[in-house]
Amino acid sequence: MNVIRDSMKEIRASEELKQNTMEYLRVQKRRARLKRIRWYAFAAACICLLLTGGGYTVYIRPVSYISIDVNPSVELGINRFGRVVEADAYNQDGRDILDRVPLKNVPYLKAIGRLLGDENDSGYLTEDSRVFITIISDRWETMLEEIRGDEMSEKYGAQTYTSDLASREEAHQYEMSFGKYRACQELSQFDESVTMEECHEMSMGEIEDKIETCKGHGHEESDGSYEDFENGGSDENYEDSGNDEHNNDNGGNESHGGHHDHRH
Repeated sequence: MNVIRDSMKEIRASEELKQNTMEYLRVQKRRARLKRIRWYAFAAACICLLLTGGGYTVYIRPVSYISIDVNPSVELGINRFGRVVEADAYNQDGRDILDRVPLKNVPYLKAIGRLLGDENDSGYLTEDSRVFITIISDRWETMLEEIRGDEMSEKYGAQTYTSDLASREEAHQYEMSFGKYRACQELSQFDESVTMEECHEMSMGEIEDKIETCKGHGHEESDGSYEDFENGGSDENYEDSGNDEHNNDNGGNESHGGHHDHRH
């Protein structure tokens, strides 16, 4: 107001007119400030309404899932904004990590990086360790591309796969991540005598070693299942919340249990 007062010194008017003018300007300034406050309050109320209503439900609802398996097995639920809204562990090593590493509301690539970084610090990741990342999503192509191009995934040579919601439900019946369940299904393609209960007690490295051993025996000893699996390896199967299936027919072969696998 000093600037206004100084500018009015040169105006030839009565002191009363000057005072009335300054009072008018103060009132207008106060009204403008109150108007801004009301607008901010209205905006805050709208945000609160959005978060307490349908908007909050949209935010917390996972639409994609990621399973990260080394020895620790962890599943992440990802919302439509690409952020982690659920984090569950399927063995003690995974629970130990989730107790230390905050993941909620974090972008999923950053969450994967935190998990792998912690596993490295904790000694789970060594030079011989293998990282398996399995996703369930109707935008699996985009997610696979982003994960493969991520620095942490490249650093640890992560192998990427896809799965489906039906396999996820089956996996949870055996109290294992759907990523590990996918590996067990692959093993069963080569060795039908292996049970899910036995797989549950194996590490991911042990399962992968058995798979590689079975592959080394060739096509004939696997009764054709090895060849069928490889031909169907590029198939995709995603079942969304509406129970629709998205298939990429490239070979047309289903793997064990109706699960389609995409391995890289």
